[in-house]
Amino acid sequence: MRQTLKTIVGGVVVLVGGLAAGLWLGQDRLLARFVQELNRYLRVPVQTSRLDVSVLDQFPRLSITLHDVVVSGSLPQDTAKLARARRLYCAFDAWDLLAGRYRIRAVMLADARVQVRLDAQGRPNYHILRFDTTAPPPDQAFRLQLEDIRLERVEVRYDDAGRRQHVAVRTPQLRAELAVTPAHVAITAEGNARVQTVRLGSDDYFQQKDITLTTRLLVDRPGQQLTIEPSEVRVGPAAYTVAGTVDYRRATQLNLRVAGRRTTVQSVVALLPPRLARRMGAYRSRGAVYFAGTVQGELSGRRNPAVALRFGCRDASFVYPATGQAVRHVFLTGSFGNGAARAARTATLRLQGVRGKLGGRPFAGNLQLDNLDNPFLRLDLQADVDVARAVQFFPVAAVRQARGDARLRLTFADNWRAFRARPATAPVQAAGELELHNVHLLLRDFRQPFTALTGTLALHRHDVAVRSLRGRVGGSDFVVNGTLRNGLGAVLLPGQPVRLEAAVASQVLDFNELLYLYQPAGAGGGPGNAAGRAGSGVRVPPTVALDLQATARRVRYRRLRGRDLRGTLRLHGQVFSSPGLTLTAAGGQASLRGTLDARQPTLLKATTVASCRQLRLDSLFYVFEDFGQRFITARHLRGTLTATAESDTYFDQHLSPLTDRLEAEVHATVRQGELLNFEPLQKLSFVASRATLRHLQFAELQNRLYVQSRTVYIPEMEVRSNVRAASLLRVTGTHTFDQQMDYHVSIPLLPGLLPRAAARATGPALRLSIQGTEQDFAVRYERGAGPAGPTTPEPPARTAVARTALPPAGPAPAAATAPAAPRKVFELKKPEKKQPAQPQTGEYFDF
Repeated sequence: MRQTLKTIVGGVVVLVGGLAAGLWLGQDRLLARFVQELNRYLRVPVQTSRLDVSVLDQFPRLSITLHDVVVSGSLPQDTAKLARARRLYCAFDAWDLLAGRYRIRAVMLADARVQVRLDAQGRPNYHILRFDTTAPPPDQAFRLQLEDIRLERVEVRYDDAGRRQHVAVRTPQLRAELAVTPAHVAITAEGNARVQTVRLGSDDYFQQKDITLTTRLLVDRPGQQLTIEPSEVRVGPAAYTVAGTVDYRRATQLNLRVAGRRTTVQSVVALLPPRLARRMGAYRSRGAVYFAGTVQGELSGRRNPAVALRFGCRDASFVYPATGQAVRHVFLTGSFGNGAARAARTATLRLQGVRGKLGGRPFAGNLQLDNLDNPFLRLDLQADVDVARAVQFFPVAAVRQARGDARLRLTFADNWRAFRARPATAPVQAAGELELHNVHLLLRDFRQPFTALTGTLALHRHDVAVRSLRGRVGGSDFVVNGTLRNGLGAVLLPGQPVRLEAAVASQVLDFNELLYLYQPAGAGGGPGNAAGRAGSGVRVPPTVALDLQATARRVRYRRLRGRDLRGTLRLHGQVFSSPGLTLTAAGGQASLRGTLDARQPTLLKATTVASCRQLRLDSLFYVFEDFGQRFITARHLRGTLTATAESDTYFDQHLSPLTDRLEAEVHATVRQGELLNFEPLQKLSFVASRATLRHLQFAELQNRLYVQSRTVYIPEMEVRSNVRAASLLRVTGTHTFDQQMDYHVSIPLLPGLLPRAAARATGPALRLSIQGTEQDFAVRYERGAGPAGPTTPEPPARTAVARTALPPAGPAPAAATAPAAPRKVFELKKPEKKQPAQPQTGEYFDF
């Protein structure tokens, strides 16, 4: 046995050595014959850097290796190359070479890129082989008898300029067999590939999918027909089969059958472009999902084949993995066809007999979509919905939380493109009804949740009738009856304008929450975030309009506690307006008309005319937090106020007034007034006792006040009080928002009522000035004002909206915040009883 083994090994070594020696001696002849015969098959030039003959590259076969191969395409004036490859191996059997036959048995293409192209006229660039008149006879020494074709790391791209189609495939490893005869070419292929994209028009299908391919193709060369025997493409567990014929004698004629086995929702969705698959790709399915169809007819630049697909599911389940919610027991039958014209304008998609259960509650419906170029949608749907489960199964970005029960009935029929262009006026056929029962909604752009929503929304064409919709938002409640104009457009097409015409009734309206209710995403800060609130301001949706008849039993805002709010409120273009709102508060009644411009969230402008009757002064000052000053507060005042005020007021994002821009004119009457424990009055103890001054009473006070440049201007007014020695006071002056005071008081003197020294000094009236700040002020005797009394201050001209001309007055003070200096100033002292003396200029008296 040892001798036999040595003999065999020696024979093999001699044989290989002889073969190698013969190959080395005859390689030039072999390469020359290979190039000569290969050129007989080629119609285009092929370039290569060098050719090698090797025994080991494709052992046990001999191979000729072409390095850095460049193959030109067959399209005239096309600069793009058909193929570029690092290496191309052509393998021969050794026995064929020994017998003098040059049969190419195998081909391997490695590290290559193949670019197949069709120009705008449909002419291909891959007609590079001569299979017709120049084909060699069967007994010729050089022939193609490919038993093995291998593609390793080859990228293939297909571009059809006329049909706007692009396919990119990369094959890590693919094996094929090719049998070529004068009449037929048979191709069998099997292996793995990665489909980078299949682009049809502007949509990319089948992106980045790994497939396993098994196919057998038969080309009838004389008949110019390709037969696809049942072939299979597997994507994961799903398998798609294709069979049929492709006739290319003239225009391409297709007769194909396609079907899917073991398919799921995710495997079907994987074939779709991202814009269609993005939302559906998150779902998983169980149960029987199927499809099958045919493609028949001419495929050319002028015509498309007829496409007919049937699909559906039987007792399937669809699960949203992120929440675990599932729609179960789903049945549907669907179909798609491109119609008589075999084009998108005659295509129809139908979903029929759709039914299933979500959370144990049934739903059913049908859908039909005609004309994909200009879609016409028909839909009918009935559903009993658990709102929480529905939102968990189909998340909506605008809804953060939801729960409750709803019942929906909807029919819709319209041209979708016309509806999108004119949602408020398109001739849509829509009807339906949505019943809500105890629904809770927390929306992304609202700080407070809507709770206990119960009522009915009825759809008629574009509009939604709101019937007894009641609920709560934060601490406020509401009952709404009315119509939501263009409600359908607002629901289906976000950003559409919508108008609510309704009557709204409430038991409690809490404007501390309502004014900051709407805060769209990105406006700054979340709910309850003080920093976010500071940066966001009051925001009003620009697409929302309101026309409300409002009533409320109670109203809250800061310290305000009002009742019986009634009136009309309108909103258009982010501007609120009202012809009249009335409210009972502070022991009286107030009314308001005007506008509030909210187009800038951090700068709001209110132009209003407000009036009140019999408001209690102490309550009024308490509600308005003493108007931001501490000189005269709610504890100092009693009485009732009847007034009318015209104003232009600006507010920041906190609804705090910007006092430097405030302009107002107030006509006020105070009746049964009382001034209690007002410290400046104690300085007038020479007029009356301190006990009397601590409780100053006056029957009526009337005046017009003007506010501008952070200053309140008080024209001269008469005050009749309960002080016998000063029963009539004349007062005028200014009071700035920085609490700088400049008041002038004139007290007519009656003989015998004042000390004789004061009477002799001042004549018919005692004139005093009160100047300084709330914490540091002085009351001084003033001379030189003349018999007319104190000077009436005049505010500067209004820069915003001047409704009423200001009455003429004396000269204005030098500055809005600086009080006018008195002409002669005396500090009064009590005169000595033994030496009464007349006060002289420059002498001071303390009183």
